[in-house]
Amino acid sequence: MMMVPSSFSSKKLGFVFPGQGSQSVGMGFELAERFGDFQKIYGQCLQEADDTLGFNLSKLMRNGPADELKLTPITQPALLCLSTALGGWLKANDIKADICMGHSLGEYSALVHAESLSYSDALRIVHARGEFMNEAVPAGLGGMAALVGASIDDARAICQAVATKDLVLEPSVINSPGQIVISGHSKAIDLAEEKIQNLGIRKIVKLEVSGPFHCSLLKSAGEKLGELLAGVSVKAPSVPVVFNTTGKPETDPKHIVQNLIHQVSRTVLWADCIHYASDETGINDFIELGSGKVLTGLIRKILPDARCTPLEGLQKLELIAA
Repeated sequence: MMMVPSSFSSKKLGFVFPGQGSQSVGMGFELAERFGDFQKIYGQCLQEADDTLGFNLSKLMRNGPADELKLTPITQPALLCLSTALGGWLKANDIKADICMGHSLGEYSALVHAESLSYSDALRIVHARGEFMNEAVPAGLGGMAALVGASIDDARAICQAVATKDLVLEPSVINSPGQIVISGHSKAIDLAEEKIQNLGIRKIVKLEVSGPFHCSLLKSAGEKLGELLAGVSVKAPSVPVVFNTTGKPETDPKHIVQNLIHQVSRTVLWADCIHYASDETGINDFIELGSGKVLTGLIRKILPDARCTPLEGLQKLELIAA
C-alpha cells in the first residue's frame, strides 16, 4: 500500500463521479500500470463486472471499439467500474470523502462509494438503466444540445419558444454558468437552432448521445427502473450523497430510490450540487473519480477558487494533498 501524507486528514474533500460522455477506450489502464495497488483493485472490479454482467466488459474497456463502448448499456457499467475501483483505491490509502456526488450515471458510483448500493447490484441496475433509456425513444427521434453562453432563463425561453403539444424541449442539465443542456425531440432541437440568435444565445452544440436524457420523454425508463429498484437493497449512505434532482443530500433509502427514478426524466442540477458542497459544508477541494476531467472543468467554472484533481493521469497520489 502506498503511504500518503497526513495532511489528507486536515482537508475536507468532495468526491465527484462523472457520467456518460467521459468514457474512452483504455480508461484506467495507464493509471493501473503506474500504481500497483490500484491495478489490483481495478482488476478485481473488472472481473466482478464481467462475471455479473455475463459479457467481457473489461475487454471493451481496454481495447474498444469506441463505437461499442459508447453504447449506453455498455458505457454506464464501464464508468461505474472505473469509478468504483478509484474509490476503493482512495479508501485503501485512507483518503476519505466528506461528501459525494455524481453527474447523472455517476450518482450510482457515488452511492456505491457511500455503501448505499452494492457494486454488483449497481452494475446490473445501470446496465438495465442504459437499455431502458435507449428503449424510451426510438433512435434518431430525440437528442440533446448544449447552449453555450446561456443562462437558465435563456434555456427556458428557447424551450418555451419551440415546444408544442407534440414537440418536447426542456432544460435537462444545468452544468455551470454559461453551459445549459436542453433535451427533447430532434425536430425541436433543429427549430431551437434556428431561433437562438433572436434570443441572444451565442451558440448551440448538438451532443453525440443516443437519446433525449433527463427530460419527460424518459418517464417510461424511470418507471421500469423503479420496478427494478424495488427488488434491490438500498441503505442509508455512510457518507452524505448530494442528488442531481434536488441539489441536496438524502439519507432515507425510500427517498434515494425516488431520486434515482426521477433522475432519468428530470433536470440534473449539477451546479446546485457543487454549491451545496461549498456553501453548506465548506468544501473547496474536490477529487474526480473517473475517466477524463469533464467535472474538473465544470467545477472550476462554478467555483473559480475551488481545487479539483482528476485521478486519471495522476502521476503521484501525494499530489492530492499538495
